[in-house]
Amino acid sequence: MTATSDEYAESFGFTEKEVFESLEECGRGKEMQQVKKWYDGFIFGNHRGIYNPWSILNFLDTGVYTTYWANTSSNSLVSKRIREGSRGIKEDFERLLRGESVRTPIDEQIVYNQLDGNEEAIWSLLLASGYLKALSYERVARDTFSYFDTGRKPSEEEPEHFYHGFVLGLMVDLQDRYVITSNRESGFGRYDVMLEPKRLKEDDAIILEFKVHDPEDEGTLQDTVQAALRQVEKKQYAAALVSRGIAPERIRSYGFVFQGKRVLIG
Repeated sequence: MTATSDEYAESFGFTEKEVFESLEECGRGKEMQQVKKWYDGFIFGNHRGIYNPWSILNFLDTGVYTTYWANTSSNSLVSKRIREGSRGIKEDFERLLRGESVRTPIDEQIVYNQLDGNEEAIWSLLLASGYLKALSYERVARDTFSYFDTGRKPSEEEPEHFYHGFVLGLMVDLQDRYVITSNRESGFGRYDVMLEPKRLKEDDAIILEFKVHDPEDEGTLQDTVQAALRQVEKKQYAAALVSRGIAPERIRSYGFVFQGKRVLIG
């Protein structure tokens, strides 16, 4: 659950409808636009007009416009990141103070110990902590990934997960043509990647199976490709596509086999 998630977006604060109804009940209906100017500061996913509950409750109680949110938590971490930031970071903050906006990559999975090694992480921190709001955003590969993509061991011990994630990242630009899913159940197992066409008359469905070549199991890369394709057929990964009305002859299966920097697709 992040600042750009739509799910439960209206649960993180009061909606504008709730705030305006509360003002009417308290006899402050004429102050709606002033309250909006002071306290309408949050956007979650595609939901705008999410109000800070602490500020609204205090205003309804006192009728005084002030920065109720100030001093409710320590700002030391944010202050430190700004002070130690580069000239570019400080110039971006000056733009924000002038009422402008900045465009920057955001990692919503950022963790505390990554803040020191990446000065751009300040924007992720400010968004997550409510100092900034995302006026618009382009999501990159997030909805494609599943928990199972990350693996339980480092990538050097399970290289298939690394290749899997790398190929998924390359497919981002196909999201206007396909619904791309990864590691979901279908048939008698979990496929690696499935591309379901949004325009059935124009594109075929595609199933991708990734394998790392192990010379102890298969003699050549081609042998491993065939093993991957047999797995797709044996476990009936196409079942989910067929159940949604896609004819079997419109479903293509590909085996991706990796060995270091070598790759064979068949």
